[in-house]
Amino acid sequence: MRMFHLFSMSMAVAIGLAGCGGDDDDGSTADPSCFDYSSFRAGTEEVSLARDVMPVLQGSCTFGNSCHGTLSGSKGLVYLGPVLGAKASVEQLEAILEQTVNVDPVIEAGMPLVTPGDASQSFLMHKADGTLECADLACAASGDCGAPMPYLKALIPLDERNVIRRWIAQGAQLN
Repeated sequence: MRMFHLFSMSMAVAIGLAGCGGDDDDGSTADPSCFDYSSFRAGTEEVSLARDVMPVLQGSCTFGNSCHGTLSGSKGLVYLGPVLGAKASVEQLEAILEQTVNVDPVIEAGMPLVTPGDASQSFLMHKADGTLECADLACAASGDCGAPMPYLKALIPLDERNVIRRWIAQGAQLN
């Protein structure tokens, strides 16, 4: 009797998993882990660099001076704001824009760090999303795009990455 229950459970799991597989024969070759920019909507509510984006950057990118928290850019790294807990001054916000918007990364990527109005063409988003293989990046063929960010940590949660993505889509403004 015990074997019958075990067999029944195994069959139910197998049938359930087979049913979840679905038919993917739609001609799509898209990597399911790549961000779908075609369905992304930036929304109408204004995203502010100071109010909305800075908390995300401070919690993930500038928590220590060793990463992106020094104005001069530690080890050639782009400045992404003051360390966690510090309020960004106008000068610091301007420095973030000067070092990211329409600026090529030190790695030959073939796209700027931030392309105002187009997060899909912003190297920063591909680093944050961990989707370096999804974009048409010059560094992808050689594997020289570097690691996803934050370095050696879990990716920033999707809802927080979408805050940055919406800010970029809305023009990456000093606001």
